[in-house]
Amino acid sequence: AAHVVEVGHQACASGQAVDAARYLSAADDIGQLSVLNMQHHRNVPAGKLLWARPALLTPEVNNRNVNWRSFLGSTTEQDFNPHRFIHWRYFFDYSGGAVTEYMSQQLAFWYRLLDFKIPYSATMTGAVLHSTDGRETPDTMNVALVQNERVLINWACGFANNHPGISEELMGSMGTISRGAQVRYTPQKIRRPGGVEQLGRTSQMPHAHVEQFLNAVRSGRQVSCGFETGYRVAVACAMAVESYLQQRTVYWNPDAEEIG
Repeated sequence: AAHVVEVGHQACASGQAVDAARYLSAADDIGQLSVLNMQHHRNVPAGKLLWARPALLTPEVNNRNVNWRSFLGSTTEQDFNPHRFIHWRYFFDYSGGAVTEYMSQQLAFWYRLLDFKIPYSATMTGAVLHSTDGRETPDTMNVALVQNERVLINWACGFANNHPGISEELMGSMGTISRGAQVRYTPQKIRRPGGVEQLGRTSQMPHAHVEQFLNAVRSGRQVSCGFETGYRVAVACAMAVESYLQQRTVYWNPDAEEIG
C-alpha cells in the first residue's frame, strides 16, 4: 500500500504560497534569483524568557512518571533532570533551538516553491546573549546557506526585540517577492520600468494543510510539503546547527549524504 507523508510546515498550504507561486511563474516578474533574506525576531514580557515553562516544573515531573531512558534516546547519558525534560529546547541534545523551531518553517515555504536542494554549505554564528537560564541553544544568531542554485539564503533571528518581526524577501534581477502579513511583488524599475507593485490576496482556510493531507490519502493527490521537501529542510537545519557547534562552515557531501 502507498504511504502518504505530509510534513507539518503549514505555510506550504497557505494562500501566501499561491500568491508567491503566481509571481514566480512569470520569468520576467522575478528574473534571475540572487538572495533570499529571512528574519525572525521575537520578544517576551519583562521577567520572562522565551520557551520558559516554570509552571510545568511540578513534583509530578519525577523519575517515576517520566520514561527518562526513552526521552534520552541516543543522546548523552544524564541523570534524571526535570529542567532538561521540560525545557528540552534549551539543549542541543534534544533540539536545534530556533533553527529547527523557526528557520525550518520559513525555509520550507521557499524550498517547496523553488524546489531547492540541500545547501552546498552552511555557516551559523551567534551566542546566548540575553537569556540567563543556562540554555545552550543561542538566542541571537545568523545563518547563511549557499545553494547550488546560485542563491544565498540569509536568516537572522533574535529574542530580545520583535521589530521588524517575521518576514522574507526573495530578490531577483527583475523584482522582489516579500512575505510578511501578506505577499507583495515589487518590480526593479531599472530592469522593468513598466512593472507595477502587486499585493497578494489569496485567502486560505485554517485547516488547509490537514485537508490537503486527507485529500492525498483519499485520492493520491500531491501534498503541499512532502517527505522530500521535509528532508531537505531538515538537513539544511542540521547543517546550520553543526556549523554553530563546530564554529566553522560545513558542507554537504551528496554522494555520501553526509555533512562534512
